[in-house]
Amino acid sequence: MTRMEGAPFANMVAARQREADRKQAATASAINRFLLDGTLISITAVAGAAGVSRNFIYSHETLLHQLEAARQTQADARTPGQKLPTNGALGRTALQTEIALAHQTIKRLRQDLAELKKRHEHCLGEQICAADPAEETSLTTAENLELEGLTENNRLLTQQVKTLSHRIDDLLDDLTAERRGTIA
Repeated sequence: MTRMEGAPFANMVAARQREADRKQAATASAINRFLLDGTLISITAVAGAAGVSRNFIYSHETLLHQLEAARQTQADARTPGQKLPTNGALGRTALQTEIALAHQTIKRLRQDLAELKKRHEHCLGEQICAADPAEETSLTTAENLELEGLTENNRLLTQQVKTLSHRIDDLLDDLTAERRGTIA
């Protein structure tokens, strides 16, 4: 490998490391800010405030330990009979973060559903072309196997579309219930 070939690769590695460092700093800052503000600390709320995914926090052990320590600090600061806030500014912030994340999930699921519908239509088109009655008598064994495979693929895609549609409906119902019950 020449020096020129290695330079772009090294630059990419350095850029990714800088981005990871920035995300870690933002997450640590969010945890500290939540502690100072008295905002209820959760992985979802911290990830939303820091602009990172929950998986990012889970994949960095130091951040997980810092988050757990901050949770314990909050728990120790509460009096024995004190309950966690479920309404007001602190609870509202956490719920708004949850709602924003739910919106992102719904958007992604809708995109997945649209993609699956396109694939489904494509498979149906292939099946219709393959199942032309005038040509059906001259189908070879390989074509019959391909037709069976497409039919099975169509069945699986139809099931995926139904599953994702139900998931989107469930998320929308949860979101609506959450809005009615907590942000009214």
